[in-house]
Amino acid sequence: MSLLVILLTAGFFTLLFSQFGHRLPARNSLIWWLVALFLFVAVVTPDWFRPVIRILGIELVSNFVLGGMMLFLFFQMVEQQAENRRFSRQIVELTTSFAARQFPAEGAQRLAGEGHKVLVMLPCFNEAGSLPHLLPRMEALVAQGTDAERFAYCVVDDGSLDDTPRLLATLAPHAHVTHSANVGVAGALLTGFKVARALGADYVVQCDSDGQHPVEEIPRLVARARQSGADLVIGSRFVAAPPTDGAATDALRSTTRLRRTGGMLVTLVLGLFGRAARVSDPTSGFRVYSQRAVRELLRTMPDEYPEPESIALLALRGLRIEEARVEMTPRTQGVSSLSGLKSIRFMVKVTTALLGLRVRSLAGG
Repeated sequence: MSLLVILLTAGFFTLLFSQFGHRLPARNSLIWWLVALFLFVAVVTPDWFRPVIRILGIELVSNFVLGGMMLFLFFQMVEQQAENRRFSRQIVELTTSFAARQFPAEGAQRLAGEGHKVLVMLPCFNEAGSLPHLLPRMEALVAQGTDAERFAYCVVDDGSLDDTPRLLATLAPHAHVTHSANVGVAGALLTGFKVARALGADYVVQCDSDGQHPVEEIPRLVARARQSGADLVIGSRFVAAPPTDGAATDALRSTTRLRRTGGMLVTLVLGLFGRAARVSDPTSGFRVYSQRAVRELLRTMPDEYPEPESIALLALRGLRIEEARVEMTPRTQGVSSLSGLKSIRFMVKVTTALLGLRVRSLAGG
């Protein structure tokens, strides 16, 4: 194997993986890594496959012809994935734009008047077990608003299949919108951002619908963003806290060991984007966005699980990112979207997308 072939192969795969999160959907990156590994081994040590070839009764043609055929099929797969991603983005854009326009006028009235306007958006999928406990807390938050700071909330039902639609119609008739199909967390955030833009909100708070995030801490996080001028304030389970008994235990209790390991890996990769992106809890979905951050993410929203990638994107644009400690509680209802093998897939997807974004940023893309 010549050095030239090795360099060409390495350059090819570097170029390919730089496109994840851009032209290629990073959600399929695990499969692409496995295919890339297979092709690399086939090029470097083809003798490893001879026993399998004999069993299958395959006659080998020349390496040049075989390599050409494999590259042709590979490029066809890349183009198909890129086209699928473009089509999926169009579907998400249509779905979110239509849903955002359905936000009730009665809900918008809660932000009418002077003062800072804060919209709390809650992505929601099959959370019928949590909503009866969460929505009264949201109404209490809205009631705390003053002339200086007004609160409203919007639950984004991402095509739920359980009793969620009925509960929202009953308990929050003026504070929810519905997606006609499930488009994922990133799509739900896009809808919330579009609602906030239409309402002229000064800050947007992202908060989960499963009850893990302390709704009562939202005014404190917003005040932190306003006083420090931060564009993104992340509610973190792991940021340094005053020494109190059980603080570390509570932080670990609200997450799983596998997810914590994934968060540490993501934090390591985020270090490639500079000090601003080095956060202790990159997967936290409890955060405050400024208008500037909302405008940037409306333009460059990542696919699927967007929290870690949004940190990198905002850091590259020079926006200010901070963390504030919060105490989160374990999920008591429903099922996490990042359980079991999904956690591994999530780690591979996010790290691949972040590495691709870093390569593109260094290349000026």
